[in-house]
Amino acid sequence: MKKLLFLLILLFNLSYANDGSYLTHGGVIYPTKETKIALDKEILSFIVKDGIAYVNIQFTFNNPENRERKLLVGFQAPTATGDVSDEQSNRNQINDFTIFQNDRILPYQLKVAECEDCELKNQNEIQFSQSEMGIFVFLFEITFKPGLNQINHSYNFPSSSNVSMDEFYNYILTTGSKWAGGKINDLTVTIDMGTNTYFYVNDIFGQKADWSIIGTGKVTHEKFDYIDKDFCRMIRILNGYLQIKCTNFQPTKNIEFGIINKLSFIAYPVYYEKIRQGKVISIGKMGLEANYSKEELRLLRNTIYAQYGYEFNASDLKAYFSQFGWYVPNPNLKMEDIILTQLEKEYIDKIREKESK
Repeated sequence: MKKLLFLLILLFNLSYANDGSYLTHGGVIYPTKETKIALDKEILSFIVKDGIAYVNIQFTFNNPENRERKLLVGFQAPTATGDVSDEQSNRNQINDFTIFQNDRILPYQLKVAECEDCELKNQNEIQFSQSEMGIFVFLFEITFKPGLNQINHSYNFPSSSNVSMDEFYNYILTTGSKWAGGKINDLTVTIDMGTNTYFYVNDIFGQKADWSIIGTGKVTHEKFDYIDKDFCRMIRILNGYLQIKCTNFQPTKNIEFGIINKLSFIAYPVYYEKIRQGKVISIGKMGLEANYSKEELRLLRNTIYAQYGYEFNASDLKAYFSQFGWYVPNPNLKMEDIILTQLEKEYIDKIREKESK
């Protein structure tokens, strides 16, 4: 069975095994030995809502032969590990898995295995845990007709987390090199993290890649070294999404993107040195345990409004927030137009109480 499988491998980061929850991720369909069928085009879309990544992919493959090729394909998903229960380890984290080709949804079977190359078994034959990890495998057949073949794939999966990141999501691109020619001829990636967001994406696409915002926002000048000594770019979105386009792309590394701190845009590791030196102050998890000065309390309170894009009249606040790549002052935004969350309201009330003393 192993020799017949065409595997889709999923990135799974074990380097923080005891520091967070690690669920599951997705990637590019690829064969173990393919010298003729090429991955001509991939349009990859992520939409993240409430900690769930909804993934939609359109693949275009080119079969140069004058005959059909029917392949047995496997989509692999690792079991959940880290700070998770045994019940979570034994539950497939991929939801709404769908392969769509020639106007029909393809059937699949869900199997399990103790490793990527191990014998496939039924779900009730293996029990997984944090110490006994394994693989879920979706099996299905794809028929490649001569010429171009379009295959649509969709699913969703929950975010992972660790001590550094509140949410992160992974997607394997390196498997795209397993197709004929070893590259993705035309790749488009879109990432929609929602309105008023500040998130990172590891920069694996090369100098010729085109990074742009569809909507209102910017690819900031801010970067940080986080994954395998690769730099991550920080993306500021008010409304819209990030788009990355590149051609003749030879994938050697995989995508990771996520949110460092859901509450504070001034967060480690982007502003590590300035925070350490006391030049800037982060609202962190909206706690007030430290003995803040009155000026620090003022900056903490106004950070909430700055993250919504409020344009300040005070020159010192203008100068302070203008140093951050995420700050995009909106001259049309009025204070009464800002709708604070309940947590933000309570945090500001606590700050005002301390300021009054």
